[in-house]
Amino acid sequence: MARTSREAIPLGVAGLVTIPGDQYRKVVGRDPDGASVLFTEEERIAYIARRLAQAIDWPLTAPGSGALARAVLAKFGEFDLMLPFAEKALETLVDGNYHSLVGISRSDPPFAISFIAWSGTHREVQSQRLGNYLRSLYACAIKLVERGIQLGGFLEMDAYLRDNADPDQPGQPLDEVFQVDLEYSYLNGKLLGSSAALGPNPLNAVVLNPDLCSPEEVQVFQKLTTR
Repeated sequence: MARTSREAIPLGVAGLVTIPGDQYRKVVGRDPDGASVLFTEEERIAYIARRLAQAIDWPLTAPGSGALARAVLAKFGEFDLMLPFAEKALETLVDGNYHSLVGISRSDPPFAISFIAWSGTHREVQSQRLGNYLRSLYACAIKLVERGIQLGGFLEMDAYLRDNADPDQPGQPLDEVFQVDLEYSYLNGKLLGSSAALGPNPLNAVVLNPDLCSPEEVQVFQKLTTR
């Protein structure tokens, strides 16, 4: 479909920043294409999903926990969780609020993943999570077990998102405009009182970030990690 010279060109991933088409062509020196501009929600979700998949093996904290994340993701078989996670991430980019989604695998035993999308860097979001981190993590996980779901483990994936579109630099590559960092937290089923057998490494691990814990939560953290 032909685009008019004055049609608004969406910048970045969320598309909240736009410039007229003629201005884009004047500054960038070419027509917008799929590699630099995302015109539809479908394109935005697919792009975010790809970036999330690329970030799996490079966690912001707890080096090596990407292997644990992949082990839990493998429990979901061929179902691509990155697409529904990307939908939540896009919601966060658009309204600035955090959005979450919980998925439960059909494996035996089942594993759960809670994906939470945050607007901002890990440090910027820290004030919202400090002192509420461990309680929130445990409450979400134990609620599933109390409903009779005997989990093998519970993984939380926190995604920290930034979309810094600049109308003065409309040709900036999307991979530079959009940034995402992942952080993992994990509780094995035994810690949740699940009757599921404790799985092999790394599924029998505990991964927590003590820097997000209040002094009281640090004590709980120490107990969990020494069991």
